[in-house]
Amino acid sequence: MSKKTDLVTTEAAAETLGLDEAELAELVTAGDLRKVWHRAGNDSEAPLESYLLGEDVKRLKQENSPAYLAKLVSGEILVDDDDGDNARTLAAKLPRL
Repeated sequence: MSKKTDLVTTEAAAETLGLDEAELAELVTAGDLRKVWHRAGNDSEAPLESYLLGEDVKRLKQENSPAYLAKLVSGEILVDDDDGDNARTLAAKLPRL
């Protein structure tokens, strides 16, 4: 079963994140935002348009939110690192005194 992916125009993404076009282009180049190409319908003559993935825009907006950062620092939200560990799993691995 496939999940529908929301696509966002670069203008809408820039407005949502409060960035200008150059800053948005840097995020695309760095890989923080993924650009996709879409052609409307099955028409090979339709113009090919570029969009950004809505999930990437939502994630960046959340990560820059002061409320999200406060919850992250307080430990309310646990984020796994590259090895799949977070603060609780690392603490559980430590021997008790």
